[in-house]
Amino acid sequence: MHVPVQQRMFYGWVVVMVGFLTLFLVMGTRFSFGVFYSQMLADMGWGRAATAGIFSVSMLVYALVALGVGAAFDWLGPQRMFPLMALILGGGFFLCSRLTTLWEFYLYYGVIVGSSFTALGFIPHVALTTRWFVRRRGLATSLVLSGTGLGSLVFAPWSAWLIARYGWRGGYVWYALLIPTFVAPLTFLFQRSRPEDLGLAPDGAPCAGRSTVTATSLGAMERGLSYRTVLWSRSFWALFGMIFTIGFNSMFLTVHQHQYLVDRGFQPGFAAWMLGLSGLLRSGGGLLWGSLSDRISREVSFTLVTLFGVSALTCLLAVQTAADTGRVVLAVLLMGLGYGGASVLYSTSAADLFPGRHFGKVLGLLEIGFGLGASAGSYVGGVVFDVLHTYRPSFYVTMGLMLLSIACVWIAAPRVARQERQGESV
Repeated sequence: MHVPVQQRMFYGWVVVMVGFLTLFLVMGTRFSFGVFYSQMLADMGWGRAATAGIFSVSMLVYALVALGVGAAFDWLGPQRMFPLMALILGGGFFLCSRLTTLWEFYLYYGVIVGSSFTALGFIPHVALTTRWFVRRRGLATSLVLSGTGLGSLVFAPWSAWLIARYGWRGGYVWYALLIPTFVAPLTFLFQRSRPEDLGLAPDGAPCAGRSTVTATSLGAMERGLSYRTVLWSRSFWALFGMIFTIGFNSMFLTVHQHQYLVDRGFQPGFAAWMLGLSGLLRSGGGLLWGSLSDRISREVSFTLVTLFGVSALTCLLAVQTAADTGRVVLAVLLMGLGYGGASVLYSTSAADLFPGRHFGKVLGLLEIGFGLGASAGSYVGGVVFDVLHTYRPSFYVTMGLMLLSIACVWIAAPRVARQERQGESV
């Protein structure tokens, strides 16, 4: 007997699950870079700034291709774009396993792997999830993005084990096999672009049963704002500054936290586990704050998580020797459960402010800020250390930028747009 579509499980939750698994695998490899970085410093004899600059190049590539990725996703959809980019990412990792010179690393990891991360990462998955959910957008987005944090937990220590057993070249070979084998078929078989393709509206409502007012509101949302309106709005540039700061902080820690702890006398294995644990806690933090922000507003939530993040960096600065394990664990807890929600709050704020059919392109424009911030964070940390032999000034700069980002989210005011949209749909 045929079961009415509204009585089945809403397919949007399948989209969320597949997105979670994709980010678990793809971003797990991305955020384990710091583990490879430490080993390659020892093996290749490159300076910290030069080696960290490879990750900076990958983030500059992220900034350069972000708009194109958003447009490509709007055009191709997940079933075509994700499998193709999974194959390219696997090829990039294989080339990394064969490199012998610094310029090859810049090309293979910085350009090929970097552009693949963009096409499989944050931009298309947020754009996809926000098509499927409106009322529960914070929860659904945080569930998808939690794959990044859990991937960090698994891949950072696993990468340390791979490197210890097979060397960093062997580690990249494993990555080259893993991503295409799992991501390509998973996304091809199960991802879907829009709820309308299955006769549904966002959050699972059947298209046929909508009121005229709701249908009109959803139609307006689907059309979205013009690019001119978006680019001339202060909300856009406030979010741009907000995501620049998130990128700076995130990649400064991703590239340098592992080596910072090793410099303080901690064993590489412990440092890798702390990097991984921070990823797991980011998942929990994203789920907590994503869901909570649907109730107490994105602005209040982001203010709180940023203060947690500043406290975490203060704890890390206080670490002097390997005897300060408690401070490291406290810093990881504060950064994960607190600031771990920052990306979720930024993405849901963007979706609240700029919904519509072309949200992928708008998000691509905003993510240029993330790429620039991430590139600066990873490179500045290396340059400052090479010149001053300390990471302390980089910590101070990061904390200052984080505090400025609180002003950015209040200027953007996503709560106002969210309240207006909810009023239209009543």
